[in-house]
Amino acid sequence: MSRQVYFSFVIVALSFITVKRLQEAGVIHFQFLQSIFHKENGWFNFKKPDFILNLPFELREISGLTDQSNNEIACVQDENGILFIYNLENDSIIQQYNFAKDGDYEGLTRVDSTYYILRSDATLIELSSPWDSTSIIETKLAIPTLDNEGLCFDERDNRLLIAPKSKLGKGPELKDYRAIYAIDLTTKKLIETPLFVISVSEIEAFANVNNLHLPQRIQRNSNDSISALKFMPSSIAVHPKTDEIYIISAIDKTMAVFDKTGKIMSFVKLDDKLFNKPEGITFLENGDLIITNEGELGVPTLLKFKWQKFEE
Repeated sequence: MSRQVYFSFVIVALSFITVKRLQEAGVIHFQFLQSIFHKENGWFNFKKPDFILNLPFELREISGLTDQSNNEIACVQDENGILFIYNLENDSIIQQYNFAKDGDYEGLTRVDSTYYILRSDATLIELSSPWDSTSIIETKLAIPTLDNEGLCFDERDNRLLIAPKSKLGKGPELKDYRAIYAIDLTTKKLIETPLFVISVSEIEAFANVNNLHLPQRIQRNSNDSISALKFMPSSIAVHPKTDEIYIISAIDKTMAVFDKTGKIMSFVKLDDKLFNKPEGITFLENGDLIITNEGELGVPTLLKFKWQKFEE
């Protein structure tokens, strides 16, 4: 083989390898844009739900939800004081309990056999067996925010987490900050200092650095598009495998993931075709994720996303 032919062969081979690597990188980058990856051994693909269920009319305003088992969830809707138990396999409501008069019930979580329900006015309702008025405890929480929606159980730290939808406090300087609060379940007391504070600008910076999609709007008096991210928490849950905190914002159709110190770990802009109004999230014990959409003028839906394991 002549030297010229040899070098031509080497150049072609190197070119093929380079193109192949670029193609693989492109696939990985596309998956990253549509997924949330974890430092441990799994990920979610939010383009491909494991299944989608159309929920019944009674759950058209579904808001808070929590796991009951790997086949059942408990949920509330933000108009009536009713706790629903929903079976995923049968696709039906199998039980319901009246716990209070009509109100704006937004958050729900379960600790063993006790349910905690968050009303938007920062009232926490504790509901346990025998499911009558004697088992209901209402506590008004000293949270300064006006619109409170997210509630979950943080099992490893034995506390409840609350994610208010509204800004941290009064004044324009606080309009882009959201606080996460904790209730110590040992003392049943609210810790008045926020567990951490979310900055909308920090989420935007994270998305920009990692080439992740943000909601956009056209800037006034120009054709330039700028970030329209508001990130107003609608629901919160702690992943049982990674111990990371997931927070969903219905108004943006976005989700951000944080560690326990408030450091942002992941972010995703959810698909408008799958998520018309994502108001609720919870995890099953096996790591699978449930997201529910309010019906508004359409049909409420439930989407399950499988916790995908990386190849060993």
